[in-house]
Amino acid sequence: MKITVLAENNSRIDNYLLAEPALSLFVEVENRKILFDTGYSDVFIKNAEHLNIDLSKVSDIIISHGHNDHTRGLTFWDIKNKKINFIAHPNIFDEKVGEDKIHYGCPVSRKELEERFNLILSSAPYFLTENLCFLGQIENNISCDIDDSALVYKSCDGLIVITGCSHSGIINILNYAKKVTGISKIKGLLGGLHLINKSAKEIETIAKVLQKENITYLYPCHCCDLNSKIILSKYCKIREVCTGDVINF
Repeated sequence: MKITVLAENNSRIDNYLLAEPALSLFVEVENRKILFDTGYSDVFIKNAEHLNIDLSKVSDIIISHGHNDHTRGLTFWDIKNKKINFIAHPNIFDEKVGEDKIHYGCPVSRKELEERFNLILSSAPYFLTENLCFLGQIENNISCDIDDSALVYKSCDGLIVITGCSHSGIINILNYAKKVTGISKIKGLLGGLHLINKSAKEIETIAKVLQKENITYLYPCHCCDLNSKIILSKYCKIREVCTGDVINF
């Protein structure tokens, strides 16, 4: 499995790629070319061009959840190809409004996506291949965002889990990935863990569980602030994630 980070909150010096408070990943595995989330703007498109990634070759689009920092990039991408599978939870179109009355939900309608792609909406686990699964609705979801999901791959030495924001709870996601696949070993975890603005106690509780999982490759990003990464690093070996990074599992 090869993952190229097309959009993330941070960028590295001298790589001249754009960063934004959002997430978009290009995942290559088992002859699939997957666009996992599309960020907030056209940043993922510009970075893909810079990295010589041809987005017209995408076989599947997977949306982790319906927040605009993961879906708004779709409004800047004019591609229309019914051979491309668009996979997400049915509730990604739910209206989402913050306390400040600002709308932060998916800005693209179901009708438009049906016209552009082969729309696959599933609350149940959906297997793209024998080893690659969109988890659908996560059991014991702790948030109001019931559409929050993740992607899991069964590698030869454990599961690789890719998350967007983990609003449903990262421990719930890992437990559900184990249940769906029947595999208990988590080899790698990459994505947002929704630890931003959490108390030290809350982060430590999660960190201790992740420590017990003994995850070889742990890449917390996007909605993990510096404080959460510092606390996580006391319990687990964590790895940095920036726009343009290429991660091989």
